[in-house]
Amino acid sequence: MPGVSADRADRAAAALVDTWGHLMALHPDAWMVTRDGVAACATGIPSPGLNGVWCAGRDPDPAEVRRLLGLLRARGLPHMLQMRPSSGPAALEVAEAEGMTPDEDLALMRLDDPARLEPADEAVPELAIRRLGADEAELHAQTAAAGFGHDGDHFLRLLPPPVMSAYGLRAYVGEVEGQIVTTALGVTRGEFVGVFNVATPPAHRGHGYGAAITARTVQDGLATGARWAWLQSSAASRRLYEALGFEALELWRRWVSL
Repeated sequence: MPGVSADRADRAAAALVDTWGHLMALHPDAWMVTRDGVAACATGIPSPGLNGVWCAGRDPDPAEVRRLLGLLRARGLPHMLQMRPSSGPAALEVAEAEGMTPDEDLALMRLDDPARLEPADEAVPELAIRRLGADEAELHAQTAAAGFGHDGDHFLRLLPPPVMSAYGLRAYVGEVEGQIVTTALGVTRGEFVGVFNVATPPAHRGHGYGAAITARTVQDGLATGARWAWLQSSAASRRLYEALGFEALELWRRWVSL
Protein backbone atom coordinates (compact mmCIF):
# COMPACT_ATOMS: atom_id res chain seq x y z
CA MET A 1 0.00 0.00 0.00
CA PRO A 2 1.21 3.57 -0.64
CA GLY A 3 3.75 4.78 1.90
CA VAL A 4 4.30 1.38 3.51
CA SER A 5 7.89 0.33 4.11
CA ALA A 6 8.75 -2.81 2.14
CA ASP A 7 10.97 -3.99 4.97
CA ARG A 8 8.17 -3.72 7.54
CA ALA A 9 5.84 -5.70 5.30
CA ASP A 10 8.51 -8.33 4.61
CA ARG A 11 9.17 -8.78 8.31
CA ALA A 12 5.48 -9.08 9.11
CA ALA A 13 5.08 -11.69 6.35
CA ALA A 14 8.02 -13.64 7.74
CA ALA A 15 6.53 -13.37 11.24
CA LEU A 16 3.32 -15.02 10.03
CA VAL A 17 5.16 -18.08 8.74
CA ASP A 18 7.50 -18.19 11.74
CA THR A 19 4.62 -18.18 14.22
CA TRP A 20 2.70 -20.94 12.46
CA GLY A 21 5.88 -22.99 12.24
CA HIS A 22 6.54 -22.54 15.96
CA LEU A 23 3.06 -23.72 16.94
CA MET A 24 2.73 -26.53 14.41
CA ALA A 25 6.08 -28.01 15.46
CA LEU A 26 4.45 -28.64 18.84
CA HIS A 27 1.14 -29.93 17.49
CA PRO A 28 0.99 -33.75 17.66
CA ASP A 29 -1.05 -34.07 14.46
CA ALA A 30 0.32 -31.25 12.32
CA TRP A 31 2.73 -31.21 9.41
CA MET A 32 4.49 -28.11 8.09
CA VAL A 33 7.25 -27.43 5.61
CA THR A 34 8.84 -24.15 4.49
CA ARG A 35 11.09 -23.53 1.50
CA ASP A 36 12.06 -20.39 -0.41
CA GLY A 37 9.46 -18.24 1.31
CA VAL A 38 6.60 -20.67 0.72
CA ALA A 39 5.12 -22.60 3.65
CA ALA A 40 2.56 -25.40 3.69
CA CYS A 41 0.74 -26.56 6.80
CA ALA A 42 -1.72 -29.38 7.46
CA THR A 43 -3.38 -29.68 10.85
CA GLY A 44 -5.73 -32.51 9.89
CA ILE A 45 -8.71 -30.37 10.92
CA PRO A 46 -11.38 -30.23 8.17
CA SER A 47 -11.35 -26.45 7.79
CA PRO A 48 -9.68 -24.68 4.82
CA GLY A 49 -8.34 -21.91 7.06
CA LEU A 50 -6.34 -24.43 9.10
CA ASN A 51 -4.59 -26.16 6.21
CA GLY A 52 -2.91 -24.32 3.41
CA VAL A 53 -0.04 -22.61 1.67
CA TRP A 54 1.24 -19.19 2.70
CA CYS A 55 3.55 -17.35 0.31
CA ALA A 56 5.61 -15.00 2.45
CA GLY A 57 8.02 -14.21 -0.37
CA ARG A 58 7.33 -11.30 -2.68
CA ASP A 59 7.00 -13.42 -5.83
CA PRO A 60 6.83 -17.14 -5.04
CA ASP A 61 7.99 -19.90 -7.36
CA PRO A 62 4.84 -21.21 -9.10
CA ALA A 63 6.26 -24.73 -9.27
CA GLU A 64 6.84 -24.81 -5.51
CA VAL A 65 3.36 -23.47 -4.79
CA ARG A 66 1.85 -26.12 -7.07
CA ARG A 67 3.94 -28.86 -5.44
CA LEU A 68 2.84 -27.96 -1.92
CA LEU A 69 -0.80 -27.63 -2.91
CA GLY A 70 -0.51 -31.12 -4.37
CA LEU A 71 0.71 -32.46 -1.03
CA LEU A 72 -2.31 -30.96 0.71
CA ARG A 73 -4.69 -32.25 -1.93
CA ALA A 74 -3.25 -35.74 -1.54
CA ARG A 75 -4.11 -35.60 2.17
CA GLY A 76 -7.75 -35.02 1.29
CA LEU A 77 -7.99 -31.86 3.38
CA PRO A 78 -9.87 -28.66 2.56
CA HIS A 79 -7.21 -26.00 2.25
CA MET A 80 -6.45 -22.43 1.22
CA LEU A 81 -3.76 -20.48 -0.57
CA GLN A 82 -2.55 -17.01 0.41
CA MET A 83 -0.29 -14.76 -1.68
CA ARG A 84 1.07 -11.28 -1.30
CA PRO A 85 -0.03 -8.56 -3.76
CA SER A 86 3.49 -8.47 -5.25
CA SER A 87 3.11 -12.02 -6.59
CA GLY A 88 3.64 -12.26 -10.33
CA PRO A 89 1.09 -13.44 -12.92
CA ALA A 90 2.56 -16.95 -13.13
CA ALA A 91 2.16 -17.49 -9.39
CA LEU A 92 -1.35 -16.03 -9.35
CA GLU A 93 -2.42 -18.37 -12.13
CA VAL A 94 -1.66 -21.40 -9.96
CA ALA A 95 -4.87 -21.00 -7.96
CA GLU A 96 -7.03 -21.04 -11.08
CA ALA A 97 -5.09 -23.97 -12.52
CA GLU A 98 -5.66 -25.88 -9.29
CA GLY A 99 -9.40 -25.20 -9.42
CA MET A 100 -9.44 -23.07 -6.29
CA THR A 101 -12.13 -20.48 -5.53
CA PRO A 102 -11.32 -16.82 -4.71
CA ASP A 103 -12.13 -15.92 -1.11
CA GLU A 104 -12.03 -12.66 0.84
CA ASP A 105 -8.68 -10.88 0.85
CA LEU A 106 -6.98 -10.46 4.22
CA ALA A 107 -5.13 -7.36 5.39
CA LEU A 108 -1.70 -7.98 6.86
CA MET A 109 -1.50 -5.38 9.64
CA ARG A 110 1.24 -4.18 11.94
CA LEU A 111 1.43 -2.00 15.07
CA ASP A 112 4.66 -0.25 16.04
CA ASP A 113 3.37 2.52 18.33
CA PRO A 114 1.38 1.28 21.36
CA ALA A 115 0.09 4.74 22.32
CA ARG A 116 -3.55 3.92 21.56
CA LEU A 117 -3.64 0.58 23.35
CA GLU A 118 -3.99 1.75 26.93
CA PRO A 119 -7.10 3.92 26.34
CA ALA A 120 -8.82 0.95 24.65
CA ASP A 121 -7.89 -1.37 27.50
CA GLU A 122 -9.34 1.05 30.06
CA ALA A 123 -12.48 2.02 28.09
CA VAL A 124 -14.61 -0.87 29.40
CA PRO A 125 -13.97 -1.14 33.15
CA GLU A 126 -16.75 -3.73 33.53
CA LEU A 127 -14.72 -6.18 31.41
CA ALA A 128 -12.48 -8.49 33.43
CA ILE A 129 -9.78 -10.02 31.22
CA ARG A 130 -7.88 -13.05 32.41
CA ARG A 131 -5.28 -15.31 30.91
CA LEU A 132 -6.34 -18.92 30.46
CA GLY A 133 -4.41 -21.87 31.78
CA ALA A 134 -3.09 -24.58 29.51
CA ASP A 135 -6.04 -26.77 30.50
CA GLU A 136 -8.67 -24.16 29.58
CA ALA A 137 -8.49 -24.33 25.80
CA GLU A 138 -12.17 -25.26 25.65
CA LEU A 139 -13.21 -21.84 26.96
CA HIS A 140 -11.29 -20.12 24.17
CA ALA A 141 -12.57 -22.61 21.59
CA GLN A 142 -16.23 -22.22 22.55
CA THR A 143 -16.09 -18.42 22.54
CA ALA A 144 -14.12 -18.23 19.29
CA ALA A 145 -16.56 -20.63 17.65
CA ALA A 146 -19.52 -18.50 18.73
CA GLY A 147 -17.80 -15.36 17.48
CA PHE A 148 -16.78 -16.73 14.09
CA GLY A 149 -19.72 -19.04 13.54
CA HIS A 150 -17.43 -22.06 13.14
CA ASP A 151 -17.24 -25.53 14.67
CA GLY A 152 -15.87 -25.30 18.22
CA ASP A 153 -14.16 -28.66 17.83
CA HIS A 154 -11.90 -27.15 15.16
CA PHE A 155 -10.53 -24.54 17.56
CA LEU A 156 -10.15 -27.13 20.30
CA ARG A 157 -8.20 -29.49 18.04
CA LEU A 158 -5.95 -26.61 16.99
CA LEU A 159 -4.95 -25.99 20.61
CA PRO A 160 -4.05 -29.31 22.27
CA PRO A 161 -2.08 -29.08 25.56
CA PRO A 162 1.38 -29.00 23.91
CA VAL A 163 0.33 -25.94 21.87
CA MET A 164 -1.52 -24.21 24.72
CA SER A 165 1.65 -24.66 26.79
CA ALA A 166 3.91 -23.23 24.07
CA TYR A 167 6.43 -20.66 25.19
CA GLY A 168 5.07 -17.19 24.37
CA LEU A 169 1.46 -18.29 23.81
CA ARG A 170 -1.23 -16.57 25.85
CA ALA A 171 -4.95 -17.16 25.49
CA TYR A 172 -7.47 -14.83 27.12
CA VAL A 173 -11.15 -14.48 27.86
CA GLY A 174 -13.01 -11.35 28.87
CA GLU A 175 -15.89 -11.63 31.34
CA VAL A 176 -18.73 -9.32 32.33
CA GLU A 177 -20.55 -10.29 35.52
CA GLY A 178 -19.06 -13.77 35.28
CA GLN A 179 -20.12 -14.38 31.66
CA ILE A 180 -17.48 -14.83 28.97
CA VAL A 181 -18.09 -12.24 26.24
CA THR A 182 -14.86 -12.19 24.19
CA THR A 183 -11.60 -14.05 23.60
CA ALA A 184 -8.21 -13.67 21.91
CA LEU A 185 -4.88 -15.41 21.58
CA GLY A 186 -1.37 -13.97 21.31
CA VAL A 187 1.97 -15.55 20.46
CA THR A 188 5.19 -13.70 21.27
CA ARG A 189 8.24 -14.63 19.20
CA GLY A 190 11.28 -12.48 19.93
CA GLU A 191 10.70 -8.99 18.58
CA PHE A 192 7.05 -9.46 17.63
CA VAL A 193 3.71 -10.66 18.99
CA GLY A 194 1.08 -12.15 16.69
CA VAL A 195 -2.62 -11.75 17.48
CA PHE A 196 -5.12 -14.48 16.60
CA ASN A 197 -8.75 -15.52 17.11
CA VAL A 198 -10.11 -12.22 18.41
CA ALA A 199 -13.79 -13.12 18.69
CA THR A 200 -16.88 -11.69 20.35
CA PRO A 201 -20.21 -13.53 20.01
CA PRO A 202 -22.87 -11.43 18.24
CA ALA A 203 -24.93 -10.81 21.39
CA HIS A 204 -21.99 -9.03 23.05
CA ARG A 205 -20.69 -6.88 20.22
CA GLY A 206 -20.65 -3.10 20.14
CA HIS A 207 -19.24 -2.56 23.65
CA GLY A 208 -15.51 -2.36 22.91
CA TYR A 209 -14.73 -5.84 24.24
CA GLY A 210 -12.82 -6.95 21.14
CA ALA A 211 -10.67 -3.82 21.16
CA ALA A 212 -9.95 -4.18 24.88
CA ILE A 213 -8.87 -7.81 24.70
CA THR A 214 -6.76 -7.12 21.61
CA ALA A 215 -5.03 -4.28 23.44
CA ARG A 216 -4.32 -6.55 26.42
CA THR A 217 -2.93 -9.26 24.14
CA VAL A 218 -0.52 -6.84 22.48
CA GLN A 219 0.44 -5.12 25.76
CA ASP A 220 1.42 -8.42 27.36
CA GLY A 221 3.55 -9.29 24.34
CA LEU A 222 5.31 -5.94 24.48
CA ALA A 223 5.84 -6.33 28.22
CA THR A 224 7.71 -9.57 27.62
CA GLY A 225 10.13 -8.19 25.05
CA ALA A 226 8.28 -7.76 21.77
CA ARG A 227 8.67 -4.44 19.95
CA TRP A 228 5.81 -4.66 17.47
CA ALA A 229 2.64 -6.63 16.76
CA TRP A 230 1.08 -8.14 13.66
CA LEU A 231 -2.19 -9.79 12.65
CA GLN A 232 -4.32 -10.62 9.64
CA SER A 233 -7.75 -9.04 9.43
CA SER A 234 -10.91 -9.38 7.42
CA ALA A 235 -12.53 -6.23 6.03
CA ALA A 236 -15.16 -6.38 8.79
CA SER A 237 -12.58 -6.15 11.59
CA ARG A 238 -10.07 -3.82 10.01
CA ARG A 239 -11.47 -0.59 11.47
CA LEU A 240 -11.29 -2.04 14.98
CA TYR A 241 -7.57 -2.71 14.59
CA GLU A 242 -6.87 0.60 12.88
CA ALA A 243 -8.42 2.37 15.88
CA LEU A 244 -5.82 0.62 18.06
CA GLY A 245 -2.96 1.84 15.88
CA PHE A 246 -2.52 -1.11 13.52
CA GLU A 247 -1.60 -0.19 9.95
CA ALA A 248 -2.65 -2.23 6.93
CA LEU A 249 0.55 -3.11 5.08
CA GLU A 250 -0.78 -5.32 2.30
CA LEU A 251 -3.93 -7.06 1.12
CA TRP A 252 -3.16 -10.76 0.71
CA ARG A 253 -5.05 -12.66 -1.98
CA ARG A 254 -6.78 -15.81 -0.76
CA TRP A 255 -8.32 -18.84 -2.43
CA VAL A 256 -9.93 -21.98 -0.98
CA SER A 257 -10.24 -25.50 -2.33
CA LEU A 258 -13.61 -26.65 -3.56
